[in-house]
Amino acid sequence: MKLSRQQRWPLFVQKIVAYLCMPLLYFLVVLWMKYIKNYRIHDLRSVRRRFKQISQQNPSGLLICPNHLTYIDSLLLAWAFSSMGSYLIRFRTFCWNLPNARNVQESVLYRVICYLGKCILIDEDPEKAKQTMNKAAYLLDHGHYVMVFPEGRRSQSGRVDSENYIYGVGKLHMDSHLNQVLCVYLRGDKQQTATKMPARGDRFYIRMKLQTIDSEQQGRRAMRAAAGQMISTLEQMEADYFKQHK
Repeated sequence: MKLSRQQRWPLFVQKIVAYLCMPLLYFLVVLWMKYIKNYRIHDLRSVRRRFKQISQQNPSGLLICPNHLTYIDSLLLAWAFSSMGSYLIRFRTFCWNLPNARNVQESVLYRVICYLGKCILIDEDPEKAKQTMNKAAYLLDHGHYVMVFPEGRRSQSGRVDSENYIYGVGKLHMDSHLNQVLCVYLRGDKQQTATKMPARGDRFYIRMKLQTIDSEQQGRRAMRAAAGQMISTLEQMEADYFKQHK
């Protein structure tokens, strides 16, 4: 994916600013989650070890596709994947995110946090949304990690939504020319349905699976097939979770 210099320059500046602010931002966010909300990640060392192995196997960028149950899923995963020191050494593995602009546009503080947290706001206007997805594909093409929720929104049922997922994540995969995506299943022990925030003191289960996307389709059918494979993988990971946690 090619971008004009006018489109590339803001991404470069944002990356530099985010890197410089990374120590303070990471410290404050983890401080809030770990000591104020009392959240914990089950087997954190194992999760980080697995993510490091995956990042070493994917030096050419990686599309990360988690399920979606709370507003802070991306923060929890950023904390779980790597320590602050590891991110500073391999900053490309600190994921770019694509939050809905509507959710942050009314708060200057949220917009600042999103900017420093390597977020590219995605607008509901189709043309602006297309530009954002092009930027995401460009970043993937240049070795960065990008996180997108295939369901598009929080699942109200508390289970992976296999009916109303977005095809755009399939197009992003196609445009990035990557063979695999990283599917991630995240769930708090106390999580029953979608909520804005996890329950205080919750403990989080995280599993990761590299999924090779296969499709002989073209155009929109290929987009749908790719997105469908991501959702199917997340569904299977969810089934495995409930088998283990009966």
